[in-house]
Amino acid sequence: MNRVLIHYNNKKESIEVRRKLERILRERQIAITETNPDIVVVIGGDGTMLSAIRQYRMLEKPFIGINTGTLGFLPTMLPKELAKFADLLQKGNFHIENYPLLKARAKTITGEILEDYAFNEILVKHLEPKLMEAKLYVNRKPFNYFTGDGFIISTPIGATGYGIWAGGVATHSELKVYQLIPLHPNDNSINRPLKIPMIVPLDTVMKFDIIKAEKREVIVACDGMKMSNKYISELDIGVAAISVNIVRMNDFDYFDFFKRKIVDKGDFRTINEDQGF
Repeated sequence: MNRVLIHYNNKKESIEVRRKLERILRERQIAITETNPDIVVVIGGDGTMLSAIRQYRMLEKPFIGINTGTLGFLPTMLPKELAKFADLLQKGNFHIENYPLLKARAKTITGEILEDYAFNEILVKHLEPKLMEAKLYVNRKPFNYFTGDGFIISTPIGATGYGIWAGGVATHSELKVYQLIPLHPNDNSINRPLKIPMIVPLDTVMKFDIIKAEKREVIVACDGMKMSNKYISELDIGVAAISVNIVRMNDFDYFDFFKRKIVDKGDFRTINEDQGF
C-alpha cells in the first residue's frame, strides 16, 4: 500500500499525530494523497471513524483508525504506534475484515423515498413525549405491534456503541448477524411490545409501519445522522449490497480488545494473570 489518504478531526492531538504520521510516511517514501488511495487512515475517535466511512466508503478502500478519542473502539491503533503502522503498510503484517452495512429505506408522509446506510446502527425513535406505535414485520410476515420509545438496529461492530448501553447484546464483530433492540417498550394490559433484544441472521429483512405517522414525529438516523426532518411513515431495513473493509493487525485479538475497552475501561481492579483479581 503506497498511497495513503489521511482523514482527521480538529483536535490538537489529532493534528499533531497527523504531522508525525506524514513525516514518517514521507521518510518511507509512501505517498500522501486525496485521490485514488490504497488505504484511508483515520485519526480521531469513533465519531471521526464513522464520518470517514460515510465520506469515503464509495472508494471501496480499506480503513484503519489511529485513536486520539476517549473510548476509541473502532480505531484500534494508538498514536505511539505510528512507526508500527508504517511497517504494517510496507510489510503487509495485517489482514482485512469485511463488514456489511445496513440499509435504511424510509418513506415520509408526503411520499418521499429516502435511503441511507449505517456502519454502527440505525435509530428509529419518536421525538414528542408520546409513545411510538408501529407494526413490525420480519421477512414480510407480521411480527409485533410495538409501543414504546423506538428501536436501535445494530450491526455487530456497532453493538459496543449506543446499542450496548441501551440494553443490547455484546456481539462479536465477525458474526454474520445484526440485532434489534427495543427502547423502553410500553407493556401493559393492552400492549404487548417486543421487550428484549433479538439477534437475527444477516439476511433478515425488517419493515416498520408507523401508526399515526402524520401526528407523531418519528425520526430515523444512520450512525447519528438524521435522514430527514419530515415525518417517517414506513421504514425498511436489511443488509446492504455494499460493505466496508477494516484493516486489522495480524496480532489483533477481539476479546482482548473488548476487555480493555468495554469491560475494564481503565479499572484498577482487573484480572492479573499471575495474581488473580
